[in-house]
Amino acid sequence: MNEQISYNEAEKRLRALGFSSADFSLCERHGWTPRDILADVNRLFDAGITTEGFARETFEEANPDLFSEEPPDMEQFGTTPFLSCFKTLDTIEEEEPKWFIDGFIPEGQIATMASDGGVGKTTMSTDIAANRSAGKACFLDPPGFSCKPQLVAFLSTEDSVKKKLKRKLREAGANMSNIIVPDFSEDTNGLLRGFKFGTDEMAQFVRYYKPALCIFDPLQGFIPPMLNMGARNAMRDCMAPLVSLGEETGTTFLIVCHTNKRKGASGRDRIADSADLWDISRSVLMLGFTEEQGVRYLSHEKSNYGELQPTRLFTIDADGHILLQGTSWKRDREYQQEAAFNVSAPRREDCKEWIIHELEANGNSMLTADLEKQAEADGFTRSTLRRAKDELKKESEIEYFNTGVGKDKIWYIRRVSLPDGWNT
Repeated sequence: MNEQISYNEAEKRLRALGFSSADFSLCERHGWTPRDILADVNRLFDAGITTEGFARETFEEANPDLFSEEPPDMEQFGTTPFLSCFKTLDTIEEEEPKWFIDGFIPEGQIATMASDGGVGKTTMSTDIAANRSAGKACFLDPPGFSCKPQLVAFLSTEDSVKKKLKRKLREAGANMSNIIVPDFSEDTNGLLRGFKFGTDEMAQFVRYYKPALCIFDPLQGFIPPMLNMGARNAMRDCMAPLVSLGEETGTTFLIVCHTNKRKGASGRDRIADSADLWDISRSVLMLGFTEEQGVRYLSHEKSNYGELQPTRLFTIDADGHILLQGTSWKRDREYQQEAAFNVSAPRREDCKEWIIHELEANGNSMLTADLEKQAEADGFTRSTLRRAKDELKKESEIEYFNTGVGKDKIWYIRRVSLPDGWNT
């Protein structure tokens, strides 16, 4: 409980129990934060040793050294949990970076794969997961690569495991016994609702299974409620625990997310909702369409532990298999600049995925007028949006409803088809 409470909340609670600023200063000299103090006070409460009216006095009696004006014993000072996190460099063993996918994705770190809707993010992540689970080379591995079959966690809040994801992984050649997925249909108590970045549930899952790869598809499905993704450093704080979990377990984390459609954007500004994700990722992969019909690209945009790899050009056949078409040294920015000269409307499939993404980001329901306004801002024509909505309605993915009567009638659009166990 106390790990979840903020510094300010802990201090406010302690002041209500009679603690003063001088108390905090004295305890801080020994490495105790307000959260540490509150944890010990709660221990005294739980043991029945004190009450709220005597909490301050009982705490001092139990910890007299903390209130001493004498300089703290440095040996004991360094044994606090917080200060033990700091070391001198001569005590730290130097390590060479290891790779989950040579040159592209470092082992035990966070990597991000981003693109517009409809380009093939899920197909790409499925290819990686399926082949690693079977000990075979994926699309990004060098020729002749092989490894031992590895455990992969494919965590998706977007695709139904029973209706879509299992089939895609099976057809991609996955070893099903090496793929872990969340079964939302069995979660009758809503336990998976708390399965978010930075939570004890997430840490428990990673430490128990220790998967070689953990895929989050999409990013938004694992963001804690009420977190403002656009706030500076909000995403850094939210995802920082993954860094230590990766170092501890060796698990590699692959975050799948959308790019924005802002004209002229490139690099970290192309990541939708939060540029912090670019900063915390050790590797970033961008996917998109080239000007050649049906040919897509995967551009390696960021690499903290090695050189950027050549851009991979590929197609996806009717069976969902990725076919390599060559390499290029063009990057995402150049392909985006080329696309800016293409006056054709965005692809209808792209628009359909965009609609689903916008509805999910807004609680699966929006004012129809708001959706139309956002579509125009993101570069979709009215005719493309209309055709995309018509197709989604025929596919029973969306539906319309209204409130009010007469001139007060207001129309909404909402998503109908949701992953197992999710409701609007």
